[in-house]
Amino acid sequence: MTRGALVRWLQGLEGRELGEVLRRRPDALVTPSPGDLTQLAARLSTRTAIAEVLNTLPLPALQVIETLARLGEPPFRLADLAAALHRTPDDAELEATLRVLSQRALVWPDGDDLWTTPALLLETSESLDEPFEPVPPAPALIPADRAAIRTAAGESAADLLEYAALVLSEAPFSRQRNGGVATREHARLAAALDLDEPLVAHFADVVLHAGLLAPNGTQLEATTAATDWSAAPPAERLARLLSAWWSGAWLRRVVIQVLHDLPPDTAVRSTDTLAPLVRWTAPRPSREVDLPELVSGIVAEATLLGVCVMTEPDTFAISPLGRALADARPIAEVAARLLPEPPLPHPLKVRTALSVIISEDSALLDEVVTALHLTRVAPTVAISSEDRAETLTALRTAGFRPDHTLAAPKITVHQPPSPPLPTTPTRPPRRKPTVDPVDLAQRLTVPMQRNATPLEQIRHRAPQLRPEQAQLLADAVEHGTPIWIRYVDANGRASERVIENAELSGTVIEAWCRLRRDDRAFTLDKIVAVARPRH
Repeated sequence: MTRGALVRWLQGLEGRELGEVLRRRPDALVTPSPGDLTQLAARLSTRTAIAEVLNTLPLPALQVIETLARLGEPPFRLADLAAALHRTPDDAELEATLRVLSQRALVWPDGDDLWTTPALLLETSESLDEPFEPVPPAPALIPADRAAIRTAAGESAADLLEYAALVLSEAPFSRQRNGGVATREHARLAAALDLDEPLVAHFADVVLHAGLLAPNGTQLEATTAATDWSAAPPAERLARLLSAWWSGAWLRRVVIQVLHDLPPDTAVRSTDTLAPLVRWTAPRPSREVDLPELVSGIVAEATLLGVCVMTEPDTFAISPLGRALADARPIAEVAARLLPEPPLPHPLKVRTALSVIISEDSALLDEVVTALHLTRVAPTVAISSEDRAETLTALRTAGFRPDHTLAAPKITVHQPPSPPLPTTPTRPPRRKPTVDPVDLAQRLTVPMQRNATPLEQIRHRAPQLRPEQAQLLADAVEHGTPIWIRYVDANGRASERVIENAELSGTVIEAWCRLRRDDRAFTLDKIVAVARPRH
């Protein structure tokens, strides 16, 4: 009954409105995307997805949900909800809170009634016994200098890159049981970086979570990703570090988002005045923690990274880097404009050497260089593009004595050591690919006739096919004739199949697959090409 009410409500939304719901519910966008509104409603109402969304809700939205849970089972009368909250049904603030919930498909209207999914009520465990307060608390704000914020953020970001490189240069480290850098290593790092141990621990943690260190037995060693990171432009290096920090504790994102939503060109005086707003914005993640202390720690971390800056003692503001994180904009683009210009490097020449020839007799080395066409890189050093064995043979053939005899002066040939074997980098968890909420909303809101023909359904479900390809597939469905398709599975792997006895079932084609010699189901939006079989 409840899911049917949700489907009916979704059917009444315009494409723009449905797109707004999907944008706020990214859990509904993972592939394979829902094929119709019934599948979308099922995805929106799962208990796991709802539990994640609840962590993002502000205090008044949770208070409405808890009040609904006390009222019984849906549908609920709007008047009963308003009375329980000591409001009227036309109260503007209550209406705004209900809009927050409907935009996430958690509570939706049906005339004078309200519906919600049972999973939402099951997830309502704690009671917020306080007056309904839809107006957020205001932290103490003072004006801030935008140019000064940009300069300070760029300097902090440059320091972060320097310290991250120094941390990597001191690897390997002893590893704690939980996978982090062992505490006893902090003193060594503090001496090397000339920093306090708490700061050292913070920078080491950022480097580790960026996948630049990885466990190898009881140690943490630099990964191959660290080599690529070191060679990347500064803005890209910074983006990797900040993204790793951002993907950590949930309250980091809440604090930065709260700062992002404050009036521009302002700074917050004291984290104590910010903590109540953080708690109002995300009550569930804030419970059972010392929130003022936690907010203070997050702001301190963000300041070290250039995500926030201190404008004066105990006063801080969000930086352009923090705004980019909150807006999900490319960090590297913002960082490229903030980071100080690097000094012009000295001219460098890079040459390949498979062996190195050393002699204290520079005149003798002159002869060797001329005879073997070597490259002189120092008064007593030359390099060869041949390996050690080939170079020794060439020297002896030319009449020189490179071996270790009593003859003097001596020529010594060295072969550079092989580079260390790459280690496997630690990667962040892979997220399932998602679809664009606007595109999905457009597909789902196209009205479908009750008796639509196979061709009409295929055109609607598989817009990627050309008209003639859609016609071929529709003919195969109607007549059961063999048809060739190119299919891309959920992992992006393409394959070519010949199928027959195809039947259209909602968003999929069910058919006998000659390749697999079995019945298979093919999602319509994953069929990228159709043609007549060759034989």
